[in-house]
Amino acid sequence: MPNESGLRQCDCGSYIKLKDMIDIAEDENSNLPRLSQIPGHLLQDCIKQSKDEDMEVLARFAYWRHANHEYREIYKAHREAEERENQMIWDSWQKETQSWWKRTLRLPTPAYARSATSRFTVPPFEPSDLQIENMTILSDKLLSLQKKSPKSYALDLAELYRELGSFEDAQVQISKVPESEAGNTSRVITEYIEKRETALIRFRM
Repeated sequence: MPNESGLRQCDCGSYIKLKDMIDIAEDENSNLPRLSQIPGHLLQDCIKQSKDEDMEVLARFAYWRHANHEYREIYKAHREAEERENQMIWDSWQKETQSWWKRTLRLPTPAYARSATSRFTVPPFEPSDLQIENMTILSDKLLSLQKKSPKSYALDLAELYRELGSFEDAQVQISKVPESEAGNTSRVITEYIEKRETALIRFRM
């Protein structure tokens, strides 16, 4: 599961927040329950069993990232296939345009480098009803939390709204990102908002 969720599952089946734990001592022979990362198929159960809103928000964040992972694999395969096609076109062009004197002197063929004019497409992003429900509830909760701190969660909200196709709301949120926190991620999100593109982007939030 991409990114740290801040949640763990106990051997007893319950879910806990790491920040609620207290480190008392270490005992190798202890029979205390062990903690493990929550597998993706249990995140919906974690959401339902959340003890408070903070835990629910963490669980919904984790589910959002987990559910998007399948698309990222589709994206990766799509881009690799298209890039192979781009290289085949480039190789063909090199053979056709290689001059007589280059062939005569037997100069090596230049290494492939992707051109700015090369074809670049992304597969459509079609979230399930469950994904849409989770992103909608998560964005509503983050927006409520943002009222206490106007610039908090701005980047997360911008990306959630963008994936949901709410580009105006996404634009409002991306404009709240402090300049000190702006970077490549916010730049790419802004670019996709302007393109009215909901497809997922391969970056770490």
